[in-house]
Amino acid sequence: MEVVEVPTRKLGGERRDFSVELWSGSDLGKKTKYKDKKKVDVDPDHEYGYWHLLPDLLLEKVFQYLSLSQRYCASMVCRRWYEAFSYPRVWYTFVLHDELLTKRRFNICSGWQKLLDHIRTSYFVTNKGKNIRTLIFPRMNNLFNLYEFLNISYYLNQRYLGLLDNIHTLRFSFACQVMERQEEHVFGTGGQILAMLKKVMGELKNLRTLELCDLLLDGCEGLPLLDDVCITCCETLRTLTLINLTKLAYTLLHPGAFVNLQTLIISPQNIGDDLIELLGTSQLRNLFILQNKYTEHGKSLNYKTWKVCRRNNPRLRVHLCTEGNVKRDIIWQERAPVKSVVYDSPYAKITPPVVLTIIELYKSDLEVFAHKQLPRFYMPRSFHDRIDSTLLLLVRQCPYIHTLVIREKISTATVLLLAYTAKNLHYFYVRRNAIILKADWPYNPDWTPEFYLWLRKNARSYEALEAEVSQILGYRWQALTDKQFKMIKLDLEKPYFMYS
Repeated sequence: MEVVEVPTRKLGGERRDFSVELWSGSDLGKKTKYKDKKKVDVDPDHEYGYWHLLPDLLLEKVFQYLSLSQRYCASMVCRRWYEAFSYPRVWYTFVLHDELLTKRRFNICSGWQKLLDHIRTSYFVTNKGKNIRTLIFPRMNNLFNLYEFLNISYYLNQRYLGLLDNIHTLRFSFACQVMERQEEHVFGTGGQILAMLKKVMGELKNLRTLELCDLLLDGCEGLPLLDDVCITCCETLRTLTLINLTKLAYTLLHPGAFVNLQTLIISPQNIGDDLIELLGTSQLRNLFILQNKYTEHGKSLNYKTWKVCRRNNPRLRVHLCTEGNVKRDIIWQERAPVKSVVYDSPYAKITPPVVLTIIELYKSDLEVFAHKQLPRFYMPRSFHDRIDSTLLLLVRQCPYIHTLVIREKISTATVLLLAYTAKNLHYFYVRRNAIILKADWPYNPDWTPEFYLWLRKNARSYEALEAEVSQILGYRWQALTDKQFKMIKLDLEKPYFMYS
């Protein structure tokens, strides 16, 4: 075989020399070989890092933050990281997406589609099923893949007993919204997907947290959905979330059957007098009544029902919340032990009728009043059109408020008055962009001249405002930027007072 030198070529910004071995008569059937003569200069003084010597606990923690494809790429770094790919703690949380564990398949009508690969899914569930602790099904558009994964998981658990016994958290959210020609269509789940989900939930014997969101079922399908869960997880379940389990108003009695339930998040269309009576005799600690944009048929219960529940379970804490793009007002529950009112919607406004209703119903119980997310509505700058006086009335009439989150426009003088008036205020969040640098409060006959002079003096600058509010609250206080305001997290389950 004859070797011929090939002229230099520029490949990828670098010049490389190639030598080509030509065919000879005796070399028929052999392949042509290309030899790259590029010389790699290795620095003898180069210092390599010690990432391959990370402890196993740190490697597990790092791999938990990565997606499945990122974990695979990280496992190609070195042998230690390859071994970390199979650590049990890495697979404690599994999230199923539309394109996970799929393969491409051509359909004559729809073209190329990504369908679930049964072989890969069976291999994954068989080998990693015992390591999974949290199983999450987010909103998926490919319902066929969702059904097939549930089906494979159920039958593999039947064949290999105990395969899914270590799962203690199940979160299932249904994609009930479909956009077609700029029109929004909402539909609920049901049929084979619902039947298979019910079978899988019945197999999870150590379930402690169950979350079902936006299933929008009919009454005949929604009422018996948790029958198997009540049988298998009657004593283990601690947290139950049922958001829009049914589309219309149907009372669910299953939450009252879990004897060790601590937290219940439920929509107002699924509560009733019978359920509240059962919860009054249970050990339930926190009841969240939550509304989103799919909640349409909520109901307010009789005040006598809440009165009996308060007497039987004096430690019950009720939280009224909205989330998402909700434009409707909260459905009030008269005489309920409401500890917090939280609007997690960009369209909710603080209006005088809403504040007066809160004062009338919950002034002796309210501890948290919050408006989260950035507002998407017009906010006036005039003092008489703003909500400054309404907020001051709220903190005066509700003495147990310890958390106040305000996103609407208020003046610097109002911030000072709120911090000074609320005696138990501990968490106070205000947007800096919403604070108007102005002392526009008129003189009140109840104020002393010294107090009014103090108010006008410290309302002239943001620095003086932050320094004075910090002195009142007892810690360093600052107005938040919009980015910081969006990251606010409230812990509503933890009581601030001893007997609350």
